[in-house]
Amino acid sequence: CVLLLATGVAWLLGHDIWLQQTPFGPQPHPLVAWLLRAHGAIAWCVVLVGGVVWQVHVRPAWRAVRRRRLHRRRIEGVRAGRARTVSGVLLVAALAVLLGSAIGLQYAPEQAHAALSVTHWALGLVLAIGLLWHWIARLRR
Repeated sequence: CVLLLATGVAWLLGHDIWLQQTPFGPQPHPLVAWLLRAHGAIAWCVVLVGGVVWQVHVRPAWRAVRRRRLHRRRIEGVRAGRARTVSGVLLVAALAVLLGSAIGLQYAPEQAHAALSVTHWALGLVLAIGLLWHWIARLRR
């Protein structure tokens, strides 16, 4: 995730901010194409790991929530369990939108690229902040 964030932010900076002056006007940095390729390759790996996390972590956790609801037991820490469920659902939804916007940037018509691009990088940065917060909260335990 750190490499994915680093290549995404570097691409964003190289494409929109660190422009080079050429005889044809300002152009993106030459490494932008390679950063995008690296970002895409790393994203494939993250999607693969996400599938493993889905099988090992998400599905069992959601099944446990369903079992608790079916048995209608009062268990200490139910509120914390609900908060984790809500955050998990939000995370899965955000990752689905992120993946969908990435696919859209590859295959959608050119008119949709501006909105998809903003959605993709804004959500990517928000998820990175959320991941950092999650990591810091885990360290405090």
